[in-house]
Amino acid sequence: MLEGADETPLLVRTSVYQRLRAAILSCALRPGAQIQERQLAEQYQVSKSPIRDALLKLEEQNLVEVMPRRGYRVKRISLTDARELYEMRQILERESIVRLIEAASNETLAELDTFRSLPPSVGLPEWIEYNSAFHGFIAANCGNSRLGRAGCEAIEQYERLTYVSVTSSSELSLDDFVAEHGAIIDAIQKRDKRQAVALARDHIESSRRRVLDTLENLSVIA
Repeated sequence: MLEGADETPLLVRTSVYQRLRAAILSCALRPGAQIQERQLAEQYQVSKSPIRDALLKLEEQNLVEVMPRRGYRVKRISLTDARELYEMRQILERESIVRLIEAASNETLAELDTFRSLPPSVGLPEWIEYNSAFHGFIAANCGNSRLGRAGCEAIEQYERLTYVSVTSSSELSLDDFVAEHGAIIDAIQKRDKRQAVALARDHIESSRRRVLDTLENLSVIA
């Protein structure tokens, strides 16, 4: 029986798209990997139609590219795209933090405390999920729905960069990132816009330098 046979076609297509997108963003499907509709249909136990629809959406998002007569390929990471993404993150996160501090209730700001720590021995996939959730919380609660959606989309795109850079380095401590998040949370909860924005700027800039240095030495870039 095909997966999702008792669901509406729309739900099947949405599920396939979400699963494929998650596989690309987490690098379960590595940059440069060739993919075929038939193989994906067998893997997800669906027909080719929802696979094709998902791949077309992913092509629009610049995550896959069509290879005439050879199927598709996961888009390699472009240094130019990475630089532009970091520029967007700086702009979006700065505005999100300012608006969050101006408009959010004390109860909403208190929810940031859930991001102050991690369980011991957490794996990389869980850490990336935590990191995205922290920055996503700031975007989603900024009080501007369009700004929030743009911020969350940029953060999701950023997951691929995080995965590639962190797995390629043996010198990084995830605890350091959590400590930086804690300092940002302190400033936000004090409603200190200047300090919160400065800490977030430094946090993103440090990540930008690390990621770009890493990518320049990898074969996954375009």
